[in-house]
Amino acid sequence: MHIGSTVGLCTPTVELDDGGGYTASKSQRWLWRNWQDYWGQVAALKAEGAQVVALLNGDVGDRNKHSAYQLVTVNRATLLRMMVDALQPVLDVADHIVIVRGTEAHTGQSAELEEALAKDIGAVPDVQAGTASWWYWEATLEQVRVAAAHHPGTNSMRPWTRGGGANRAAAMTMDSYYGQRWQPDLAIFNHVHHNEDSYDNHPLRAIFNRCFSLQTAYDHRSGRGLQRSVIGGLIVTIEDGSYDVDKPAYALPQRRPWKLT
Repeated sequence: MHIGSTVGLCTPTVELDDGGGYTASKSQRWLWRNWQDYWGQVAALKAEGAQVVALLNGDVGDRNKHSAYQLVTVNRATLLRMMVDALQPVLDVADHIVIVRGTEAHTGQSAELEEALAKDIGAVPDVQAGTASWWYWEATLEQVRVAAAHHPGTNSMRPWTRGGGANRAAAMTMDSYYGQRWQPDLAIFNHVHHNEDSYDNHPLRAIFNRCFSLQTAYDHRSGRGLQRSVIGGLIVTIEDGSYDVDKPAYALPQRRPWKLT
């Protein structure tokens, strides 16, 4: 979600520490509407009797150490408040919230922002590590074994290689668990901001999840500025040892090209 970035998820208005304020951009308001729609779909499933485990899989907030030009604030207290406010749709629906640590360049050394957030909202703790957030999460849910980490360890950056990253991640994850008693059926990764899915190409299924943030200056510098932003998340419905994956997605409306008159 990269809450705190000027191209990240944001409530319509933010009160800053000095009494001033920040008003979300048009694109951020679009993000916010779709974020609410996504959690509305989850709320509908809960109304039907589902128990909701919300996985926030890294880079929930953003204090980009490389540049402050696309940040709303660098004030840690204000940023934490922004994160809690933006997560209100999650807090309204989730029975359990799991926070996985993201990239240190965005969330601080040892992902301190996400650790502080996890403590603040009472997220499911990593008891063995003694922390409120997780570097990687492993769980058995209705007999389905799920693993999650922010970084997949591989990626497919170009359109003609898309899909290969998820296949590699599936094979890499299988190798990591080789010979162990507990092995995941499904592995979920974020970080790359686009969707990839290994489906049934391997015994383990790996999915790269979309994000709820837009392109940064880094994306434009990396040559991805022309690629259309598609945001969204996953809704994994698990019951009696089997699961289905839905991928609500929202494509940023195309800009109107400049026309010579």
